Amino acid sequence: MSKTGQRRAQVLCGAAIAIAVLGAAGCGSSEYARRTNADRALSAQIGERLAADPALSAANVAARSHSGVVALVGEAPNDEARLEAERVAGAVPGVARVDNLILVAKGDSRAAGSAPPTGALFMSRTQ
Repeated sequence: MSKTGQRRAQVLCGAAIAIAVLGAAGCGSSEYARRTNADRALSAQIGERLAADPALSAANVAARSHSGVVALVGEAPNDEARLEAERVAGAVPGVARVDNLILVAKGDSRAAGSAPPTGALFMSRTQ
């Protein structure tokens, strides 16, 4: 094979590799888009079921999903409502696991949506 033939073969081989890499990158981004859309749809479906459940009328809960793993966040008035939200979310098809991050807030401890007073002292316990 001549030097020109070898050079052409190298260029063609490089082009084939570049096309394969770019094609694979496109597949990854379209897979990400499909997964993102599926996560949005699952979060919306769980949100609808939570809103439709009369036992959760006093709860303020949102669902966020990622690859079938659902995080429930927000507040519930009692442990029963917190556990009911977890049960409702877990019953939706496509849910692999539920991470229940709902806080039970009673009485004055409920979040009012305003900033704490100036000079307020916050304490937390870590393990």
